[in-house]
Amino acid sequence: MDRITARRHAAALTAVLGCLALALVLYHDLAGGTLLAHNAYDSYALQAENWLAGRMTIAGGETYPWLELAIYEGQYYQSFPPVPAVLLLPLVALGGGAQAVPSNLVCAVCGLLAAAGVYGCFWRRGAAPAAAAYFAVFCAAGSNLFWLMTSGGVWFLAQVMGFCLAVWGVFWALGPCARQQALAALCLAAAVGCRPFYALPLALWGVLLLRRAWRQGQRRLLWAPAPAALVAAAMMAYNYARFGSVLEFGHNYLPEFQRAADGQFSLRYLVPNLLNLLRPVTLDAAGRLQFEHFDGFCFFVADPLFLLWAICGLRAAAGRKAARGPAAPSGFPFPARGAALAAAFAAALALTCMHKTLGGWQFGARYLVDLQIYPLLWFLARGRGRAPGAAAWGLCGAAVLFNLYGAVYMLGV
Repeated sequence: MDRITARRHAAALTAVLGCLALALVLYHDLAGGTLLAHNAYDSYALQAENWLAGRMTIAGGETYPWLELAIYEGQYYQSFPPVPAVLLLPLVALGGGAQAVPSNLVCAVCGLLAAAGVYGCFWRRGAAPAAAAYFAVFCAAGSNLFWLMTSGGVWFLAQVMGFCLAVWGVFWALGPCARQQALAALCLAAAVGCRPFYALPLALWGVLLLRRAWRQGQRRLLWAPAPAALVAAAMMAYNYARFGSVLEFGHNYLPEFQRAADGQFSLRYLVPNLLNLLRPVTLDAAGRLQFEHFDGFCFFVADPLFLLWAICGLRAAAGRKAARGPAAPSGFPFPARGAALAAAFAAALALTCMHKTLGGWQFGARYLVDLQIYPLLWFLARGRGRAPGAAAWGLCGAAVLFNLYGAVYMLGV
């Protein structure tokens, strides 16, 4: 890559991150100066504090009724996968306790890193600065990720850190050498340790990597997934030490799911939750927006990257059928065919909707932020592609405005 192109990319990335940082500063100013505050819902920092004291349990868990703590054999436990707590350990140790962690700032920084990761992926695939900036802005400010970036609560930290690690996993997976593939394995596995449904893209990458290594005789690549195996083993051992099950991280022992007749996951939840994700946003007689505040609304409106993917995917499929051309490019470290990625998305969506809730109180459809990895992979698989046109920029602009509105709106709810 020549120096002029590198400078243009650096300038575009700086502009994107600068504008996002300014948006977050302005939001927290409207929220009352909360950027550097510790978030009372940051149970990850609380878990890290207890680890440093030599406990896997949460001491005095009964004094935190606002937190989602698992209750198992009379003890209280943090009920989420542990990777965010691991990442917060240095801050807790340096600050002397959980209260010293600026949770909101941590979440904002992770969101900025996620935007940088998206930009880096398209840069690595040869996209022009405008195209790379387009997708970085769309993912970070034109989706529910922006609202999630504004709060250091446990649910928000998990999703923002998970998405950040996932896109950086994709970035390293696009690299040419075994060392970068090992970094991809580490990042993707750590994303699973934030949000378990990232196990699907991790598995898809791992299968393709091992198949490529075997067929091409690249023996060094056979060891690249080792970091993922080590992370998985550590998380399973941690789960077993707490709950006697390698797959149980605590959510099944939350009082909410203990009381539920059908438990945490059930096919009974599938159709109602799918319908929740299609609930429209409407205008009342006074011209005010009307939408649901619990368990999501139309995900095409909340996260319009899926709408862009659907439109571009259908157009591409129609064009290939007419031209009888190749179905998808080769040499990509993830499934590249639109049908394969759509099937993976559908499977992840179905599993998500089999959960009892779709995220509770929220703006938009926050669980679908985890699934943005699939449209991103589709656009990345097409490499340089065409620069976003006027209609695409218009959709991105509308998405940014709507999600900025949503973040501020939720301050008053």
